[in-house]
Amino acid sequence: MLIGPFYVAHAIIALMLALIVVPLAAIPRRQSHAAFLASSALLALIFLLSAYAFLSGVDVTVFIIFHLYQFSAFFLGLFAFALLLVNALSYEHYQDFTRFSMFLSFAIVGMFVVAMANSLITILLGLELMTLPTAFMIMTSGKYHIEAAVKLFILSAIAIGALSFAIALVFPYDLQLALSPVSSSALFTGITPNAGNYLLILSIILVAAAMGFEVAAFPFNLWVPDVYQGAPGNVTALLAGINKKVAFVALMEIFFVLFVQFQPIFSPVLILLSIATMFYGNIVALVQTNVKRLLAYSSISQAGYILIGLAVATQFGIEASIVQIVAHLFMIIGAFAIVLWLESKNLRTLDDYNSLGYRNRFAAASLAILMLSMAGVPPLLGFIGKFLVFSSAIDTRALLYLAVFGIVNSFISIYYYAKVIDHMYSGRSKELLPMGRYTYAVVAVALAATILLGVYPNFLISAASAASKALLAL
Repeated sequence: MLIGPFYVAHAIIALMLALIVVPLAAIPRRQSHAAFLASSALLALIFLLSAYAFLSGVDVTVFIIFHLYQFSAFFLGLFAFALLLVNALSYEHYQDFTRFSMFLSFAIVGMFVVAMANSLITILLGLELMTLPTAFMIMTSGKYHIEAAVKLFILSAIAIGALSFAIALVFPYDLQLALSPVSSSALFTGITPNAGNYLLILSIILVAAAMGFEVAAFPFNLWVPDVYQGAPGNVTALLAGINKKVAFVALMEIFFVLFVQFQPIFSPVLILLSIATMFYGNIVALVQTNVKRLLAYSSISQAGYILIGLAVATQFGIEASIVQIVAHLFMIIGAFAIVLWLESKNLRTLDDYNSLGYRNRFAAASLAILMLSMAGVPPLLGFIGKFLVFSSAIDTRALLYLAVFGIVNSFISIYYYAKVIDHMYSGRSKELLPMGRYTYAVVAVALAATILLGVYPNFLISAASAASKALLAL
């Protein structure tokens, strides 16, 4: 290695701290452009260092609470890259970017803390540091967004409360609350799911409920569509594309490291959540007329697909879920970038999208491709993710029905995705809609990732396989 693992890990943590300092320094002079360039540069450096750590197989613990290894490095790099896209969207959307970037920087640090977590307390603090600033991002965007901010705050508070209670139940068994093989073996020495350890079983259920709120799984997603619709488009892209994926990372870290020996307990819970989430999201999306709300229910159904691989609870299943996480991250950020741009033109409903194919061909074609990918049409990235997730269920034989339910839901989703595409290419209009350069760049990157990783998925699959193996090797 050219750089020692110790220095790589400390450099990433130093850059995380710098992310908070930059907007604080820019606020007094309202230097939005400088804040944008500096934050983007820091995110780019974190992405490069994370990629280097992943490829080098770094495995180091820092300050006891952070653990940098291939699983955490993979998601650090993924989140840093995705945040570059959201950062560009936000810069184009907000006139006073410095105030927004202050909240965003704290949320970013929370995301990275969860990805590098080495204990349950670190996960708890990371999730809280991520969700509270996100609520403030929505609240400070205008009085029309306050309801969405309050609803997100309440959902997050319930999730954090449930997770705190779960951690309290684990504490008597393990005082360190560490996500490590030592803690896992100590926690479950002489313990089996049938040994009457009801406090630990209750803890598992509470973790599932807490993460259910965070990932928008049914029935914990009551206000999620309201939040998505009421939030500014760039924050919705952040919520659906990154925040929910961070929650999946936390779920994997807790279940497949600390509670790995209780797989017979948590796997059926995830199966039920997966089936209910897929059907709820897709069926309710059928009747939506607001495009943003339609994509909100679509995101809920996508969470159900991701849960299939985690419910399978094998290395292949986790790998498949990671690929699906990456697929949905790019698809939804690209889609919400277009929705945000159209929302700024006061175009929100399906009828408003009529003739978009003539008013801006790039936007219409991009949104159509991204939605076809969400539906699982080959050879796009969404197809690769769903194919692997369904294959992981088929591979276990006993969970074949999960794959069947997933395929049925994919066919259901085609209807409402096709409805949006049909509206975009219905009617004609000579009025053109120019797209901002940052929005154009974000959509182009998301579209390129969706197409290229779908046609050439080997690199992504190999990276997801290495990350899943690293997680299970703990």
